[in-house]
Amino acid sequence: MYVVQSEEMLAKIDGVTPCRYGAPTVLVVAFDKNNVFTYPGGKRDSGVEDATIVATHMILAASDEGVDSCWINFFDPDKMAEAIELPENEEILMLLDLGYAAEGAGPLPNHSSRKPLAETVSYL
Repeated sequence: MYVVQSEEMLAKIDGVTPCRYGAPTVLVVAFDKNNVFTYPGGKRDSGVEDATIVATHMILAASDEGVDSCWINFFDPDKMAEAIELPENEEILMLLDLGYAAEGAGPLPNHSSRKPLAETVSYL
């Protein structure tokens, strides 16, 4: 994980995604591709899910402190890694901007829309 607060690095992030929304702090959640658990069968590893668990806990911790956050995944991970000069063995999962939402800001209108349970769950 990387904490980005310098104007120089925030500008690099802005060059790759329009979704920082002026946040003064951005956490870059990444994982070491060479240090993950490979599941039996060898088809996948724990990198993405481990980083997701960390990110989720950070979102909840920020909220407990009264800090707003936004999960950002609208960017090309390879371009972002290059822009912020990450080592080749690290993969970015997401960016998490931290700050205080502008007055009247909120989620998109479809944020709370839900599909019927029958469309998303199958019982075996």
